[in-house]
Amino acid sequence: MAGAKLRLFIAVELPPKVVRHLTDIVGSLRAARMHGIRWVNLQGVHLTLKFLGSTPVEQVSPITGAISAAADGVPPFTVHVHGLGAFPGMHAPRVLWTAIQGDLDPLMALQRKVEEELERVGFDSDNRPFSPHLTLGRVRERLEAQDIERLARASGPIQHMDPVPLRVRTISLMESRLTGSGAVYRRKSRISLT
Repeated sequence: MAGAKLRLFIAVELPPKVVRHLTDIVGSLRAARMHGIRWVNLQGVHLTLKFLGSTPVEQVSPITGAISAAADGVPPFTVHVHGLGAFPGMHAPRVLWTAIQGDLDPLMALQRKVEEELERVGFDSDNRPFSPHLTLGRVRERLEAQDIERLARASGPIQHMDPVPLRVRTISLMESRLTGSGAVYRRKSRISLT
């Protein structure tokens, strides 16, 4: 249908082992009984490479072509999911996340290639530096001092969990539909690294 738009982004989808690890982390954080945090639906967590936003349906094919071009010649690689962090920081968190660690060079190069190929089909390059992470929760209001303390206590054991490998073999063009109960994600296309 002409004029229709989709809310799109490009991401690495997570395997069940990583989702289980995130479930363990969020379980530890929930047990700390902090107030004012909205936890994400872990079945929908993904490693975002580029957010496109509201995009005409006609762009899906050129975007898929750009993703294919970005993936061409990039062999699969492994990074690790580990730890706990916050934006802007643990002293006044707005977003709680777990880090992507290890040899990040292949991931950073892939993300740059995605940016470059999308620029060729008309999308603006993101000026912010790429910070690979997986969002766990968002703080609704500023946390009280006792909740900051609980977060600090809960983060210790999380930092000592073993890192979990994330093998990156594909990247996906995803659609996000916002509903009253949160975002619902649907894969539009998946491209293998070659």
